Amino acid sequence: MKTIFKLLTLVTLITCFNCNNSNQIDYKYAEKPNLLACDLPDENLLKEAVYSFENDIVNTYDMQNRNIAKSYSNFINFKQRGRLNIKTIASEHSLNIAKILKEKTNLWVTENGITSLNNSNTLINCIAKNIKDKSINTTYNALLSTNSFEPRLILPLLSGNSRHIQVDGALKTHVAMAFFYSELLDVNLEELTNPNPKTPAEPATPALNGIDLNKTPSKTAPVKTSTRPGHEGHNHD
Repeated sequence: MKTIFKLLTLVTLITCFNCNNSNQIDYKYAEKPNLLACDLPDENLLKEAVYSFENDIVNTYDMQNRNIAKSYSNFINFKQRGRLNIKTIASEHSLNIAKILKEKTNLWVTENGITSLNNSNTLINCIAKNIKDKSINTTYNALLSTNSFEPRLILPLLSGNSRHIQVDGALKTHVAMAFFYSELLDVNLEELTNPNPKTPAEPATPALNGIDLNKTPSKTAPVKTSTRPGHEGHNHD
């Protein structure tokens, strides 16, 4: 009996270990600003998901200049025209996040084989309350309240507003979850075109005789202290 008990305990421990490992990812964007002013159970995971998605579209649409607004604009336009291919955009990191998000079954609904964001989820309510632009906020909530929350109606609202999306964590979250991760849930790693994109290196700096021409000689000024509160360590010459 003791041997059987030990074996059962070992199997349970291994199962739990594998289960925990399947839910672990490397949080690359933990230091990034928070996106939503809501108390959500998976806030850190959602934040990681959005920033990973944003990095993927920048790598796809404007790797050289890293223009976020342009990247959102291209992504939404391709989606609106039905020419979006998630497999050519997603990184392995985003795919790993998608596999964890897939387990959050209350986030998604599947009808006729198509998975989409669950409009009744608390995440949608959070997004609806946090959209900064008043015009977009009003239309978004109107679509939500009339049960008209469909891509063909949402996408025209977002198209042309990439600059608003760039600075709005709520809109970023909607775009990432509704149009990216919803299509990535059942994709396999081998299907990705570029799972580990490399950020381009910084351009070489011109130099003459070993001197960087883009830099001026540094001058170290003596630090003056002040007795006035809040001005310690500042130079007031």
